[in-house]
Amino acid sequence: QCHTLEDARMDLRKWEPIVEQILAEMHLQPSESGKQKVLTAWRAKLEKEPTSLQAFQIDLIIREVRRHLDIASRKSA
Repeated sequence: QCHTLEDARMDLRKWEPIVEQILAEMHLQPSESGKQKVLTAWRAKLEKEPTSLQAFQIDLIIREVRRHLDIASRKSA
């Protein structure tokens, strides 16, 4: 199954609620280790759930969360 960049963008828009939920949970954590635990737990949850998500799709979600965090950290710096 070949995904184009546009397909990936469409997928990310579809999964934005998941990204937002992960970010919200991470923002509740004061430490970086706490944030990492949330991210790790979500990855495991997405891998277990019958969401029909493939591994590369889960990777896209996690990368999008990290991108949001990177942008937020640059704004606060």
